Amino acid sequence: MGGSSAEHEVSLATGQNVLDNLDLKKYRPLTIKISKTGKWFVNNRIANWSKAVKNCDVVFNALHGSFGEDGKVQAILESAGKRYAGSGIAASALAMDKFQSREIFKLAGLNVPKTLKLKKGENFSAQLNFFVNKIAKFPVVVKPCSNGSSIGVQIADNSKKLAKAVVGAFLIDKEILVEEFIKGRELTCGVLSSVSGSVDALPVTEIVPLKKHQFFNYDAKYKAGHSNEITPAQLGETVFKQAQDTAVRAHQILNCRGYSRTDMILTGAAIYVLEINTLPGLTPNSLLPKAAQSAGLSFPQLIDKIIETALLS
Repeated sequence: MGGSSAEHEVSLATGQNVLDNLDLKKYRPLTIKISKTGKWFVNNRIANWSKAVKNCDVVFNALHGSFGEDGKVQAILESAGKRYAGSGIAASALAMDKFQSREIFKLAGLNVPKTLKLKKGENFSAQLNFFVNKIAKFPVVVKPCSNGSSIGVQIADNSKKLAKAVVGAFLIDKEILVEEFIKGRELTCGVLSSVSGSVDALPVTEIVPLKKHQFFNYDAKYKAGHSNEITPAQLGETVFKQAQDTAVRAHQILNCRGYSRTDMILTGAAIYVLEINTLPGLTPNSLLPKAAQSAGLSFPQLIDKIIETALLS
């Protein structure tokens, strides 16, 4: 847990919640923390990564964001021959890159927002002007291409705000996305892989941001009273099942493993996929544990399921 990404603190909260809920009759936990500068600590003592994982039967990956969720730590663990929770190298890397995963989802027939990818240092002004004037039109959403927890995400409704949002997003990532703003209901749906190989959807959650938040941003996610999270979402049976099927398909299309959570927008009768999270938060306030609880799974049982699938990987 921890790590060098902007989601360091959220990762620590996820890791601590997992530790607090492990059944000590089944497991002997070892705490491995990675600092913001990338140093590894085992039970608060500095260690290199190979020694840190040497005696682990399975690693519960509670890292979020870059390094932990993009295939890099997965590659390290595989080189050490260690089993680990969550998706493998390729699925993690693809899911982390929102543009590449959307291109794959689009090829598979899922709806995704119209999206423009910009690279830092390139002359993209003509491309950007064409996109906001001819393709998407204002308002548009600006976000880092490979980041989580809605960090750096802004909605721009004019050229001045767009320029400012682009500068802000480039402070976080060298590649950013500008996408059409789809007005609708924010939905998210977690899925769990079973030891038999099946992929089962949890109940769908609808997120209603409060306190004048335009969308489910960082404050709305992690500050109490800043959003209503309704599980199960109050949707018609057909739409509810459609959202669950979309989450399962997104998980399977990228060949994800263990568990994931797909964020979507419902507009009219259409569901648009925004992104898939291969290591969704497991803090006390996180959406996946709440959906699991709604399905009758306690948090310790959820952890058991994740570890069971990791042991079979």
